[in-house]
Amino acid sequence: MQRALFPKDGLPRHLRAHFDDFWAAYPPRKPNPRALAEVAYARAVKEGASPFDLAHAAARFADEVRAQKIDAAFVVHAATFLRQRRYLDYLTVPAPEAAPQEINEDHFLRAPLRGRIGDTEFRRWIMPLLLGLHDPGEKAIIAAPSAFHRDWVRGQFGAEIREALRVRVLEIIIAPPVRRRHTEGAAP
Repeated sequence: MQRALFPKDGLPRHLRAHFDDFWAAYPPRKPNPRALAEVAYARAVKEGASPFDLAHAAARFADEVRAQKIDAAFVVHAATFLRQRRYLDYLTVPAPEAAPQEINEDHFLRAPLRGRIGDTEFRRWIMPLLLGLHDPGEKAIIAAPSAFHRDWVRGQFGAEIREALRVRVLEIIIAPPVRRRHTEGAAP
């Protein structure tokens, strides 16, 4: 006898808010069966996908759809995006940009890293980082938008960031994506 993936009343309680973040970030598509997406979402999480990474990937896919002006009729169903693990493509590749992004001169790492990291790398890898805690001489906690981003920054720039912030310990956590709502209706 096969067990149900989740209770009859929908997603498990602990996944509902995470799925809502994913659903809100996913680009508009009509029709886009929510029930099928919930099943695929629960399965993806059960197989090890991070809810934060799924929402982040959906937001990056939505950015690509907007940048390339893809008609909603050609946007893949959310269930397909999840079942075929297409979200992995949006965790390992920089998000497409409609126009070159300006460097935020007020970013907490801009001044200390000037001259150490090129502008392209700064825009792509450092600007998305957020400062959570900074205890000079001791510890800093910064947040990255995904596990891939965190791992890349830690491996490529960890020493420079630790030195720039003048701390012994640098912890990089994954920040949940900013919750975004569709403007064309309540659900995609």
